[in-house]
Formats: sequence, C-alpha cells, structure tokens
Amino acid sequence: MSDLTDVTASLETLKRCAPGDIHAYLPAMLRQYRFVPRADRRRIGEDFARWANEVVPPAPVLAGYAAFTQAMDRFMDEDLRPALQIAMQSHSVFAEHDERDGIGLSSMLIGATYRTFGNFDLALKALWQAYELLKSSGRHPVFLAATANSLANIDLELGHLDEARVMFETTCAECQRADDFYFHVYGLHGLARVHMRQEHPADAEAILQQALELAEKHGHPLHIANSLTELASFHSERGSLDEAEVLSTRALEIRERHLLMAGAVTNCLRLADIRCRQSRWDEALPMLNRALAIAKDIDVKPKMAQAHEQLSRLYEQTNDDERSLYHYKQFHALREEIEREDSARKLADAKTVFEAEQARKENAIIKAQKAEIEVKNRELQDTIDELTRAKIGRRAKALTLALAIVLFIFQDAILGTALRLLASNNYFVLLTVKMAIIFSLSPINRGIERYLLKRVTRKRTAASLPVPVT
Repeated sequence: MSDLTDVTASLETLKRCAPGDIHAYLPAMLRQYRFVPRADRRRIGEDFARWANEVVPPAPVLAGYAAFTQAMDRFMDEDLRPALQIAMQSHSVFAEHDERDGIGLSSMLIGATYRTFGNFDLALKALWQAYELLKSSGRHPVFLAATANSLANIDLELGHLDEARVMFETTCAECQRADDFYFHVYGLHGLARVHMRQEHPADAEAILQQALELAEKHGHPLHIANSLTELASFHSERGSLDEAEVLSTRALEIRERHLLMAGAVTNCLRLADIRCRQSRWDEALPMLNRALAIAKDIDVKPKMAQAHEQLSRLYEQTNDDERSLYHYKQFHALREEIEREDSARKLADAKTVFEAEQARKENAIIKAQKAEIEVKNRELQDTIDELTRAKIGRRAKALTLALAIVLFIFQDAILGTALRLLASNNYFVLLTVKMAIIFSLSPINRGIERYLLKRVTRKRTAASLPVPVT
C-alpha cells in the first residue's frame, strides 16, 4: 500500500474511533503523512480540517490535530508564516483541553519555525516544552527525534558542541527506536559536523559514510544527494579534491535526475570551486555558467550572486579584467537586492513572531479568564442550590406543620379508628399509636423536601433544553 492509501485509511479510522482511542491510530498517520505527495498532502489536510470542524457532536481534540496536519503541510512547503499561525491555533486548542501530546507536537512545529526565523530564544522555549512532553509520552519518537534535531542545530550554531552532540545522538537513538531513516540521516549529518569541529575527522568520515549507506538502503534521492554532498565537503576541507569531485558529480546527477535543482546549483558551484583550486579554468567555466543558468531559472538570488562572484574570481585569474568586472558588478547588485529583501523578510518575520506571541498571550489570558468565570459560576450555582434547598426546607416544614395541625384536629377520630382496627383499649397501645404519628412527621418532612427538589430540577432541565424549530 502507498503512503497516501495508508494515511487515508488511518484518517477514516480516526473519524470513527472513540476519543480514548485517538492515540492508537494518530502516530502512524502523522508519521506517514510526511511522505504523501505535496498536492495530496494539502488536500488531505484541508478535508480533515473541514470534517473536524463540522462533525456533530464536536470533536475539538481531533480539530486540533487536523489544524496541526495543515500547519505541518505548510511548514514542509516552507510557507512559514501560515504554518506558525495555524500551529499556534492548534496549540491553543490542545492547551484548552489539556491534550499533552498535541501541545508537544504543536510546540515542536512552532519551535522549528522560530528557529528558521532566527529567533533562537523563542525557538528554545517552544522546543524544550515539546521535548519534555513528547519524551514523557513516548508515542511519537519520530517527532521527538525532529525536536532533538532542531535543538542540536541551534546548539551547533551557538557553538555549544557538547550539547549539540548529545542532542544529535538522541535524534539518532529515537530514529532507531522508531525505525525511521528520515531524521536519522539528518542526525548523522549533524553529528559528523560536530566531530569535524571537534577535530575528530576519522569519526566524522565514518558517520557520513553511515548516513550515505542508510540513505541508499532506503533509496531516498534527497538524502542520498545530501549525504554525497556532505561527504564531498568533508573531503574538500581535508584536501582530497579528486574524491570530493567524484562525490559532487554523483550528487549532481541524482539532483538533476530528480529535479532537485536548488541542490544542483550547490553541486555545480562546488565542482567549479574544486576545479579552480586545481587551476582547471576551462573545466570550471562551463560548470559556473551552468550553475548561473539553473539559479536564474529557479530564481534563487543568493545562488545567482555566488555564481557571479566565482565567475568574477575565475576571470580575474585568467586575466580577463572586463568580464571579471562585469560579474563583480552583477554580484554586488544582487547582494544589495538580497540584503533589501532580507531586511523586508526579517521585518515580516518579526511581525509574524510578534503577532503569534501576542495571540499566545491573549489565549493565555482568555483561558485564565474562562477558568475564573467557571469557578465563579460554580460558586454561584452552589449558592443558588443552597438557597433553593433552604427555601424548599422552609416550604416542606410549613407543609409538615399544616399536616401536623390536621392530625391534631382529627386525632380522636384517628385514634378511635386505630383502636377499633387493633381491637384493644390498652393504654400502651394508644401511646404507641400517638408516638407513631409523632415520629412519622420527620420522614414525611424529608419526603416532601425530596419531592419539591425533584420538581425544581425537572423545571431547570426543561428550561435548558433547546426549543424545537417547527
């Protein structure tokens, strides 16, 4: 069965299962949802959200998970602003219903988005919450691995190498437990970078080779090309240019075959750099022109700028000053344009982060207010119930008193009837009948209270029912 078929079947089971059985089916669905083709993934997420928001009776927890699948889809498409907003909405739903797995999953996505925006403080706060919740749950080892991978990369960027190594090792361990290769490959790449920066090249090479073998075992083109590129970078830094060229060429062929064009530009630029370092100018030039053409075609300006910069240096080395100057000017023009766009993007990202945090704070305030209102409502209801019971008690006592007066007035007739029925004029029999009448007043009073209380309860229930529309 394909991933699409499995995910569709899992969703149908989720829609029919009892609320307590959600976690029996959800982890497998979310795990396979990552591999559904892009167009189908978007459609499935929207259909699931539509059903969850329209189903009767309401299923708020499933609606939260439906929103999470939509956020996950946006994040995978690098549509980060909608991803953050939807993830925040799902987080609020989960927090309101104390759905700890959902809080952990949405926090993972929120933290990963903040990390992409470069806001490490907010990213760490969300990611650590996700890590603790997902670790204690144990139901989502794949997403725990993703969380650990995000934390590790932040530590690596901040230069906290020991902490990064521990988290990359956690990523690999969780992936092995879940038999998931996807984040395992990323974890191995990160672990190799840590070993490189700690001057352990032999360990780094062995880990990169392990990542490549794992990617090839599962036949995943993206991971195979990434692993080849990581190995090529390793050999290039170590001065093994021939080995780096072979690996980069293999990676380029895979990326072009599977239309992974952004990565193909990177391989072209690295191959050109290797050939320039070997003074193979005639072989480097076509590769740079190829990189520039692909970068223009997919409109990736940073790669275009990088290609122009390398072309400028190549022409400088070959004493072609006119072309060197031309590409140098193109490089600077593109760099200025990229800086303007980066500034605008960072401002938009900051605005998105601010709005998301404001929404989170507002949701927290609303939740606190709602909890306070619920407490006040319970206190008010308790007061009303006490007053109702006191009122009913007074009314019951009044009715019991009235009954006692009636019995007092007609006591001679009642006693005469009782003595005739018992066929006795014994004084003690007469005393027993009188005591029975007296002691019966207390249970009669309680019975009247219960009856009046049931009447009040029935009236409240009837008032709370919706009026049928005719």
